[in-house]
Amino acid sequence: VFLYFSQDEVNQIVTSNVRLRQQWKDVNLQWNPDDYGGIKKIRIPSTDIWKPDLVLYNNADGDFAIIHETKVLLEHTGMITWNPPAIYKSYCEIIVLHFPFDLQNCSMKLGTWTYDGTLVIINPDSDRPDLSNFMESGEWVLKDYRSWKHWVFYTCCPDTPYLDITYHFLMLRLPLYFIVNVIIPCMLFSFLTGLVFYLPTDSGEKMTLSISVLLSLTVFLLVIVELIPSTSSAVPLIGKYMLFTMVFVIASIIITVIVINTHHRSPSTHTMPAWIRKVFIETIPNMMFFSTIKRPSQEISQKRLFPTDMDISDISGKTLPTKHCSTKPSKFMSQRKHTLFTASVSCKIIYKLIYLFSGQENQREHIQLFH
Repeated sequence: VFLYFSQDEVNQIVTSNVRLRQQWKDVNLQWNPDDYGGIKKIRIPSTDIWKPDLVLYNNADGDFAIIHETKVLLEHTGMITWNPPAIYKSYCEIIVLHFPFDLQNCSMKLGTWTYDGTLVIINPDSDRPDLSNFMESGEWVLKDYRSWKHWVFYTCCPDTPYLDITYHFLMLRLPLYFIVNVIIPCMLFSFLTGLVFYLPTDSGEKMTLSISVLLSLTVFLLVIVELIPSTSSAVPLIGKYMLFTMVFVIASIIITVIVINTHHRSPSTHTMPAWIRKVFIETIPNMMFFSTIKRPSQEISQKRLFPTDMDISDISGKTLPTKHCSTKPSKFMSQRKHTLFTASVSCKIIYKLIYLFSGQENQREHIQLFH
């Protein structure tokens, strides 16, 4: 009779709370009820009679046999019924390939330890255990269960069979806890990774968001590592998803670094390589049917503020004194021609600026100040 199951995935141990019902007949314990006042059944300590030494072969904690010595029910026909409670911890290999949507097959192998098949014959009551008092678990659902009888011949005793009864259980995990607490948050973090490319580059939060998502995924990965056994036989499905998401986030961080570096470049700090111009300005726009406008050739031309033959009187329409800006030849111009020419142009520039930044009412006042 099976009452309860619990599974430890990290240590790969299944704990079973059972009542191991055993019946056998001892001809030495028969009596006539008429000789004993009509007594047909009695209960006696199990330590006072012989009983089969059934043990759990695939135990995981070192307790092979039944510990609790309860009383047995003895009938006048010699039929003995022993129904002791037991808590077994059996080893169960956990297949984590489809975690948390996995189906586990665990077993319990029971048999005698010292008696072979010629002395003690073990027969199960039915091919299915009794689950009338079974309590459901919030993490596992018992999908199927069966029992098989095996005749085993060991190399030490090839002519002597040994009997055992093996119970197999198919347990389906309920994934709601992992969907709500692990899978959905990871999907939301993956969505946030895509929003990194929507943020403006000048905001300064692109790298912060990417690294925050990466750290959050790392925390969830550590939580998953604590829930699954340390095995290298297979990588769980949720672990593959987490690793793929982390690779995607790391790739977004690398792309963000490149985008920020490119955004802050300018012609004064960097020169565009020829292959980048060829690929991103000429090739890709043509492939995407974008029309590119070529810049006209820039010709450096120096524009003069004033013509060489311009007279200061043309600025305001009035004749202005040209005491200091006279262009007539003199004895000093013949000796220092270049110096006088520079001074003349400078005076013209000064008068032009005075005209632009001062009203015509104050123009004469400024000219008198120069005189």
